Amino acid sequence: MRNLLNSLKRTFPKFFRAVFALRDWAKNIPLRLKLFALQKSEMGVAVAYLSSHFPNPPVLRSEFAHGGAIKLTYLSENIPHHFPSANLLYAVSSVAHPLQIKILSDARHKNLKIVFNQNGVAFPAWDGNNYKVSNQSLKKSIGFADFIIYQSQFCKNGAERYISPPDVPKEIIYNPVDIRLFSPDDRSAKPEMLTLLLGGNQYEKYRLELALQTLKALHREVPNAKLIVTGNLWLPRDEAEAWTKQALQDMNLNEYVTFTGTYAQIDAPKLYSKAHLLLHTKYADPSPGLVLEAMALGMPVVHLDNGGVPELVGDAGMGVHVEHDWNKINLPNPQAMANAVMQVYAHRKEFSQRARQRAIDLFSLEKFVARHKEIFEKVLDGSPF
Repeated sequence: MRNLLNSLKRTFPKFFRAVFALRDWAKNIPLRLKLFALQKSEMGVAVAYLSSHFPNPPVLRSEFAHGGAIKLTYLSENIPHHFPSANLLYAVSSVAHPLQIKILSDARHKNLKIVFNQNGVAFPAWDGNNYKVSNQSLKKSIGFADFIIYQSQFCKNGAERYISPPDVPKEIIYNPVDIRLFSPDDRSAKPEMLTLLLGGNQYEKYRLELALQTLKALHREVPNAKLIVTGNLWLPRDEAEAWTKQALQDMNLNEYVTFTGTYAQIDAPKLYSKAHLLLHTKYADPSPGLVLEAMALGMPVVHLDNGGVPELVGDAGMGVHVEHDWNKINLPNPQAMANAVMQVYAHRKEFSQRARQRAIDLFSLEKFVARHKEIFEKVLDGSPF
């Protein structure tokens, strides 16, 4: 039956797209009715956060969240979520909502101000020929902005290259980290053997593959070095699990690699602290909060030296050279990654101190919230920037 249905979908794609669109529209009727209640507030700063659960508030720290959703949690703790009465809507490009364009459009129609936090964009290196389609909703969404916050200079460059943002006031504000939650004072004792962390979700096979190859190369110098891998694997999941099982067997790494699955934000410090340093293998990562969390814990970072990561890490780790190309992914030799790990590990005390201090100086949650308050007030007052 499933094969027949798939065959019909391929034969009549337009018909099935229309059917699924109608199904989704009907499914969202209760949500649409809730959204009618949105209205402009006339008092102070009243922010509505466009999370994936909107009009409900962003998730709590004790709940699972990742990526852009975490900053919505942090902001709403300090500047509460308002619905149905608000005068400013705050949206993050990497946080999806099934009715995002409608919500932004309604907010504009009801004269709410819109602050848009822009992360990365789709580009051919990772999205192939589909990148223009992937960027369509981003381009529409950012077009509603009264003020744009870019998460890194690389994010700004990518947006200007691929989605033509509007000519409105803008600023680069790096993602925040709670330096009290992510504190080296509260972390667990490090293992005796060199241990690497591959954090976040492994949605691209090359990220895990490069990490495993790096570990294998590292075993020439440190035979018992280990790797902790967090998050979900890429889709289809059964194919990802089969590939991973075979790769571990082929490289003889089964006893040296641990997979933790997903985790809540509140559990991250204890999990990260089981490793000595963060191995970040994503190509052209725009602005990963994971990197800041590791640094706040005093963990150095070995990373690819393109994207927004070099802006974040600075001298608190080591970048491994890759030729940046918007059209294809260029990865370093695993031995070069292993060499960088050894260099950082040999001087881990100095790198650790730099990492923690850099997190305090540049990425503290307090500074992030304070600057957002200033921006919200100026956007609502119409004050010049």
